[in-house]
Amino acid sequence: MLWAYINYPNPHVTIHRSAGCGNIQMQRKSLQRVITLDSGSLNNELMRFRDKYYKFGSTPEFNDMWLMVDLGWPGVEEGVINDVLGYLAKHYAPFATVAPKVHCEMEHR
Repeated sequence: MLWAYINYPNPHVTIHRSAGCGNIQMQRKSLQRVITLDSGSLNNELMRFRDKYYKFGSTPEFNDMWLMVDLGWPGVEEGVINDVLGYLAKHYAPFATVAPKVHCEMEHR
């Protein structure tokens, strides 16, 4: 599972490969938008991003979002994050030059 933090209008995307990362809890706020992308929701959620269902703006309720991507394969999960970022770039020009940064690595089991 990956967590990705998306911020706007200072556009950046941060991927957290460890669910135990302290930054996930630090950056979460009350009423935070958290979108789950898993095998049951993936197609519907990608269509929502494609169709600009999720809005971004400079107000607190629209300036950021968390994606929780749980597809079982980190490479596939990162690909989904890049797909979401591609859809956002079509609607919000500041996202066009953003490359996701990895904050923390996967926990070893």
